[in-house]
Amino acid sequence: MTLLAGCIDAPVPSATPTPTPSPEPTPTTITYQLGATIWYEGLIIHVDDAVATLDQRGGPVEVSLRIENPGDDEGELDGRIRLLVDVTSSDPPVEATRESKVPTIPAHGIAPALMTYELQGIASVEKGVVLIGEDLQHVARIPLTAAGGDLLDLEPVALRVSGAGTAGDLRLTLRSGVLRWDLPDWSQELVAGLDALTLTYDITYLGSFSGGFAFTGDNVRLRLPNGMVIGPRRDGHSQSIELIGAGKTKRGLFSRFEIPSGMIGRFGLIVQTGNKSKTIPFDLRG
Repeated sequence: MTLLAGCIDAPVPSATPTPTPSPEPTPTTITYQLGATIWYEGLIIHVDDAVATLDQRGGPVEVSLRIENPGDDEGELDGRIRLLVDVTSSDPPVEATRESKVPTIPAHGIAPALMTYELQGIASVEKGVVLIGEDLQHVARIPLTAAGGDLLDLEPVALRVSGAGTAGDLRLTLRSGVLRWDLPDWSQELVAGLDALTLTYDITYLGSFSGGFAFTGDNVRLRLPNGMVIGPRRDGHSQSIELIGAGKTKRGLFSRFEIPSGMIGRFGLIVQTGNKSKTIPFDLRG
């Protein structure tokens, strides 16, 4: 009987309750229609949209591009395409994944590219900005929303400039200008502190020497608003060199100068030969 009582009084094991699993976060997908066009390294980059699929753990952001090459040679984009997650934060931009590649673009062709950014612990990119370029050079900025700031597309600016001047036997007639932040013929972007100013003009040789006049970069200079006088870039691409016959005019010649970024005011294109020179003034306004 004692043995039986002991068996009856033994505690019955209780079942361990099964915990209820926490629901997984549901990612939210937002498509940002960007429709931006960027001019960089001689290429034209169409940034179409960005698709963010995020929850509190993070997730991917995919940026769709089309890269156009207006040049006569194959083109490659050297500048990186990065994502600044929050323009108000001091955190560095996020690099694209290794699988994200920008292809070589054939001459006069266009190629698509998809850049993917894997974010950790970031649930929103409402203040995000797509950056194109290297930190020491000009950098294009494409905000995902108005909270990301202003668009910086680096579109070339056509300038309405004109005037004429005669120095000795040379007459220069200024026709037009363009301000850029890249060197398309070199497939390069300029450093952040410099802009490229290209001036187009006609040159007439008023002399009678049968051998003509050898016109080079030594015959043109640019006076900046601060009084400094500079010559054209000496890179083999930035200055027309022509032999101009007696009484003849060569049209559409050009000189490309590097000027400080953002410089405005009264400039002067100087035509010179020997000890004679003439300045043709023009203005650049902000």
